[in-house]
Amino acid sequence: MSIQLLSVTDFRNFQSQQFQPGTGFNLICGANGSGKTSLLEAIYLLAHGRSFRTSKLPRLIRFNTDACILHARIASQQQDHSVGMQRNRQGDLTLRLNGDSAKRLADIAHLLPVQLITPDSFRIFFGGPKERRHFFDMGLFHVEPSFYQHWQLLSKALKQRNALLKQGGTLSQFGYWDQIFCQHAEALNQLRQHYVQRLSSEFEQLVAEHPVLSTVRLQFYPGWNQQLPLLQLLEQNRATDAKMGFTQAGPQKADLRIKVEQQPAEEVLSRGQLKMLLFALKIAQSNVIGAVAAKQPILLIDDLASELDADSMRQVFQLLKTINSQVFVTAIEPDPVLQWMPPETTRVFHVEHGTLTARTDNYG
Repeated sequence: MSIQLLSVTDFRNFQSQQFQPGTGFNLICGANGSGKTSLLEAIYLLAHGRSFRTSKLPRLIRFNTDACILHARIASQQQDHSVGMQRNRQGDLTLRLNGDSAKRLADIAHLLPVQLITPDSFRIFFGGPKERRHFFDMGLFHVEPSFYQHWQLLSKALKQRNALLKQGGTLSQFGYWDQIFCQHAEALNQLRQHYVQRLSSEFEQLVAEHPVLSTVRLQFYPGWNQQLPLLQLLEQNRATDAKMGFTQAGPQKADLRIKVEQQPAEEVLSRGQLKMLLFALKIAQSNVIGAVAAKQPILLIDDLASELDADSMRQVFQLLKTINSQVFVTAIEPDPVLQWMPPETTRVFHVEHGTLTARTDNYG
């Protein structure tokens, strides 16, 4: 799948801009603050409904305007689709899908799988389990149709149970919500276990020849000690949960433990090796989604050259060439990155003061 046309209006420092990327590699160059990362942000916002740079949505809207508008034409599985989004300063969201109003962000997200690599993506190693859950749940969302419903119903039951813990509830109230919670927890756990097994297998094949990454193993932790049934564990922990004010066991605590010889990867690998590992994880996930769901995720890479020497850059592109994805890469200067890109599938763009121009002499 690929974005054929991206249109942004009153978004960040772009007044009105149309962008026609290639189906392979797209290198977007420009000085800091020129707007190159904002183009990646626009794609991510369309796919996820939120920014990867800020939680304050009014900052996305160009100064002295009321709303930003994003639109993309997407080629997916021999079909063309049109998606659009408008956000105003009051936080109102309007969605369009193939010319009609859309009610759920999930409908667009299913159509537009997007993975992101930024300097902040190291949080998958140094952040809490939430970062890693977000990573593997993104893949599961695209390969297992039942995931989203189980996740929604589990979240609702968890919210109700936590409210009872804080406010006090009867045994029958806890019994009701605990049953619903466990029903969807078990279903979600099975889906996650199966998915991480596929992801781990794909990852190990991808890095089998790499001298360092071949020692990395992925271990799934469900979020509770499975020696006891979850329902029994919830009942045993109810008093301590009430003191804490939240449910301590369940899929909301699941994690992906990334190990090198049983040690956390972030404690063993160098910063450059961790960046290589990050690319390998994202590419492995892209390959799983492509194989199972028959839709190849778009890959957004911000500031690719950061913390990578020439040899690491070569290894990164060896990995990138294994996927059949549309890739967007930002860089301040083109040459350090361009030399590793395949000329036949690469397009280069320059951004300056919110204006994007295509470069015709990509390798001239």
